[in-house]
Amino acid sequence: MSLGKRILDLARANLNALLEKAAGDTSVDELTDEELEAELARRRELRKREEAERKSRESAEQAARDRYTQRTGQAPPPPRPSQKRKAPPRTPPPSSEKRLRDLYAQLEVPYGAPFDEVKKSFRRLMRKYHPDLHVGNPEKHKVATQLTMSLTQAYNELEIHLVGGPNR
Repeated sequence: MSLGKRILDLARANLNALLEKAAGDTSVDELTDEELEAELARRRELRKREEAERKSRESAEQAARDRYTQRTGQAPPPPRPSQKRKAPPRTPPPSSEKRLRDLYAQLEVPYGAPFDEVKKSFRRLMRKYHPDLHVGNPEKHKVATQLTMSLTQAYNELEIHLVGGPNR
């Protein structure tokens, strides 16, 4: 498989991830006026909802304090540190499975493959596309460098996910 074909295959495998990333991380300079207005309106609406939720929560807490005061005739005690609400446990973002699928696709292994298969494919691809093989052509060398960097990143992320860290 030629380097150009590999790059096209990699681009196809990651197209959705790139589109999602571009949709979320686009700089202001790259947006049209309509897109910028729509994004600003979306952010204003989100801010309004968050403010309404905060006010609702504060009014419910105040109502609870007032009920306590009416019942007991005393001001409620300040909350102890253990009584403070803890943030709900963080759940992985919904795209984490999608990210794993993309990482497996970059390394050309089926989703859910064991780490040994991932490692074997990584080494095979590195032997095939290593930048040192393209020293004579600066353009190919640059592309190969970028490709091997993305392969290394995918391998490292999968290694952390599958075995919990570097397994050297």
